[in-house]
This record gives sequence, structure tokens and C-alpha cells, in this order.
Amino acid sequence: MEFYGVSTEELRRYVEESHHRAFDIFGSHRFDEEVRFLVYAPRAKSVRLAGDFNDWNPETHRMEKGPYGVYGLLQTDIEDGCRYKYVIEKEDGTYLWKADPYAIRSEKTPLSASIVCELAPFPWEDEEFTETRSLGLDEPMSIYEVCLSSWRKAGENYYSFDFLVDELVPYVKDNGFTHVEIMPITEHPYDGSWGYQQTGYYAISSRFGHPGGFQHLVNSFHKAGIRVILDWVPAHYPKDAHGLAYFDGYALYEPDHWHDAYNPQWDTINFDYAKPHVRNFLISNLHFLAETYHIDGFRVDAVAYMIHRHLGRSDSGLNMHAVEFLQELNISLGAVDGVLLFAEESTDYEGVTRPVHAGGLGFHYKWNMGWMNDTLKYMQLDPFFRGKHHDLVTFPMMYAFTEQFLLPLSHDEVVHMKKSLIDKMPGSYEEKFAQLRLLYLYQYTHPGKKLLFMGSEFAQFREWNEFISLDWHLLGYPAHEAMLRYVRELNFLYQSTPPLYEVETNWEGYQWIEADNRLQNLFVYKRIDKKGQEVIVVLNFSPILITDHRIPCKRGKYEVILNTDEWKFAGSNQGSLGVLASEGNALFVHVAPFGGIMLKEVP
Repeated sequence: MEFYGVSTEELRRYVEESHHRAFDIFGSHRFDEEVRFLVYAPRAKSVRLAGDFNDWNPETHRMEKGPYGVYGLLQTDIEDGCRYKYVIEKEDGTYLWKADPYAIRSEKTPLSASIVCELAPFPWEDEEFTETRSLGLDEPMSIYEVCLSSWRKAGENYYSFDFLVDELVPYVKDNGFTHVEIMPITEHPYDGSWGYQQTGYYAISSRFGHPGGFQHLVNSFHKAGIRVILDWVPAHYPKDAHGLAYFDGYALYEPDHWHDAYNPQWDTINFDYAKPHVRNFLISNLHFLAETYHIDGFRVDAVAYMIHRHLGRSDSGLNMHAVEFLQELNISLGAVDGVLLFAEESTDYEGVTRPVHAGGLGFHYKWNMGWMNDTLKYMQLDPFFRGKHHDLVTFPMMYAFTEQFLLPLSHDEVVHMKKSLIDKMPGSYEEKFAQLRLLYLYQYTHPGKKLLFMGSEFAQFREWNEFISLDWHLLGYPAHEAMLRYVRELNFLYQSTPPLYEVETNWEGYQWIEADNRLQNLFVYKRIDKKGQEVIVVLNFSPILITDHRIPCKRGKYEVILNTDEWKFAGSNQGSLGVLASEGNALFVHVAPFGGIMLKEVP
């Protein structure tokens, strides 16, 4: 038995079990001269379709109710670009005007109608690239996190996808990043939410143009050798009247009880993972984005708030439905070769990156929020007091291999009066730049993949403001231009130095040489690759020039492959440079104030 071309069994699976291609069923789909509309609204008294084709009259196009609370309608004479909404009649006779949860295109905010859109076949040129992508555990991963609406902005207007193809793609490639992470790009009504409060999970935001333009952007990144990660928000959604909230007049996507449904952290509504159709809506969404836009990975936002019910409240507890949902999600997406899944999880929940069959959540990477918090706390200390907080640098190594980690210096750390990264650094203008270069060296030589938020690569002093462009004029100043040069060289050095990325999940890739030098705020360690090749890292978090410091090593010659204090990085050119010869089983090095060096044995 079928309902508008969809088998009753498929509808049953969507409502009662698992169906991870729900986008093939719901939303608007063109069949020759007709467009089929299907929507799930089981407790609606009736559902009507209103749009451009009937002058938005809710009385003329009543949808037929089928099995399992699904409503359907076939409509002729509808062109691509036609706007529409579902008009949900509640039991009391009042109407709710709702956007289509499965629409792939929407009006530009503040308007909110869905738009009939049948994407033309896109001429992808990335087949070899997507076929060879891997999970990257032993590969370099340097991610540039970007908000498309504020990377560059012309007043109140947004730049188009075509502009981003011409400007953003070469910028990311030329500066040595391997991946780009795009903050939420699906439809959201308010820029101030940064995209994390979405009303259209399947619709690429109309701020930047047609969805086909986003395909062009991803294709261009792939042609440049850059993988694309999307931020994705399966924890909660906004209360906007046209969105998912109380879609059919009742709790459809949210828990039945308001205490469980309401999220006071963001004044939003939580998803209810106990409901099969909610799980299917969300997991299908990732499959749709991966398939339609060739997305290489997803960063799952607010995992802690998903797996810990009422996090931050006195009645907080583990949400097993959320745990099971994430496991189902990771198993399902795991079948798509090379698609990465990152968890932004801020608690000490164990097994985030452990396989599901071993009792874990099944993510590939977890954001290391502990490392980020400890590191930024240490960097903001007056150097005189850093010795008393030496463990802020050494402690993260105690758990560095408990998960497969990513080290984030993200958008969350440069907003809400937290200051930009450069402005967090204490001291004079020159000392701030020196310490930021040192911070980046520490990040790039610590076990874990790397992420840097836009603007931090050239040391923007102003906090990020989602409503205006980055301060690109700063690149006209030598110190900022030199910082961008430094990040570029650091990225390319990282990619060409296997000890920095090949072994990141156990102690075989890391060895402390000097971990307890509190007096000088000094740290020395090795990174080691699969072949046993080593690099030595020396970090001086004090304002004092360190001279002739003894470092145990194998006999031989060592090249300084990076000195953060070189002239070309707007430093003072102090510290060891060039090739050094060991004296017996030791090297004697100089390290600039707030400087760091990295050495590699010369064959």
C-alpha cells in the first residue's frame, strides 16, 4: 500500500523505527509536472498548503491525511522558486503557519517561507578527492573555523557564495590550512545566534544565494585540496513560530513536558531523542548534507547538553536516549567513507571517541576543552606567577591519550568580553605578539588536531562581532602581517613534519624532556613519528632570555626549523638559529623571551 508514492512500510519505519533517508519522502519533490508535498503532523486537526500559487489562502488546498499522521498533496503548475508554508489547524480551530522542516531552500530572513527547489545535477569535480579521504588519525589536520556572514561583509549585505569561492578558498589554501570548518550554514532567523538556532535544517541559508552556490563553494574547496566540515546543532532549536517548536500544536519534536523541553541556557527548545521520528529527522539531515553537498565532516555542537539532561540544574542526570541517538548517528554516518564526526563535549564523559561496539559514543574526535581552558588560563597569567601554575601546561598530558582530541582555539574564546587571543596576552604590544606566536607553537606541537578561529591568524585585537567584517585593514601593519606569515609557515611546517601528527593517541609519539622547570617557565619535549624520527620543542613562557640551556639528546647535528622570535615574524631575532652540533649527549640552546624553538636532527 502506498500514500502518494511512498510505501506504508516506509512511513511506519519513519515513525516507529529507523529511516535515515527521510528527505526522500518529506518536503517538496517534483515529479514531471507535479510537485508532491508530504509533512508529518500526527495531532493536527487538518493541514493545508498555502503559497504563491493560491495567494496564500489557507482554505483552498487541504492536504489529505494518510497513514501514521502524514499529510500529502500533489499540485500542478508550481515553478521552482514558489514560496509556501504548511497551515496547521489545531483542535481549537486556530492556525499555525509553519515552514517545511524538510525544505532545501527558504526565504531570506526576516521572511520565513519555504521555497520549492529542485537542485539541478551539479558537475562535481572532486571524485578523486572524496574517494581518497580518510579519518586522518595519522595525518595533519589544521582547521580554519569561519563564520561566512562576518569573514568579510559589505555593510548590511552578505557576500555571495561566488565571492567566497574567489576569496575564501584561496585564502584558506594559501595560508596552509587543511580543513575549513563553517559555522552553521543552514537556515536560521537571527545572525546573533551565530547560526546555532536553526529553523531550516535542510535549507542552506539564503543569505549567500542559491543552494547550488554552496555546492560550487564546496567543490572549489575540494579542488584546492581543502576538506569541508560543517557545524551541526542537534541539541536544540529556537521558539520561532514558523519553526519546529510545537509543530502540530503539540510537542512533536520536543519532549512532552515543558521542564524537559525548555533549555534555559539558550532560551530554546530541546529535541526529544526518545521519539524515532526525531532521530530519523536528524540523522537523515546529516546524510542529506553529506550526499547533496559532499560535506567531509560534521562538528556536533553541545554534546554535553544532549547527554546530560538538565545540565547545570540540580536535577541533572544522564540522558540515555541521547546517548543511544549519538551511537545510532555515528554508526549510520560511519558507513559513509571518510566523513568525520567531531564532538564538542565539555565534560569528562568517558568514551566519546571509543567505538560504539566497545560502549563508546563512536565519534572520531573530541574537542579538548580542558586543554583549551587550562592553556588560556595559563597564558593570561602575569609571567611572574606562571611558575605557581606550571601544572596548567603539564596536566593536560595526563589525559591527552584518553580520547582522540582536537585542540580548539575557537569562536567561543573571543567573544562576550573574553577578549581576542592577542588581547588575552599580558605585557607590552611586542610581548603580546611574542606570546601569541608561542601559544600557537605550543598548540601545533601538542598531541591533537588543530583549530583556529578566523581573525586569530593575523592577531585581530577586537573581539569577534558577528554583525561586522574582520579587521582586514590590520594587515597593513607590520606586526599583524608578520603574524599571518608566521601562521602560514607554521601550518606548512606542521604538514611537512610527521612527528607532529603521525602518533597522537599514545605515549610513543610524545616524551617529556623537561617538565618541572617552574623557575624559568620552561618546557621541553619531543614529538616522535612512526619511524622514530624526532623533533625537539623548547617553550619559554618567561620574559627572560634563556642562554646555553642544556637539553639531553642523541649525538649529532640539529637544525632549528622554527624560531618564533625571528625577524620575519616581527621578533627580535634572539634565540638559536641555524644548525647546532651536540656537545656529547647534549645541546645548548638559547631561547628568546616568550619564545620557542623547534629542532630536527640533521641526517
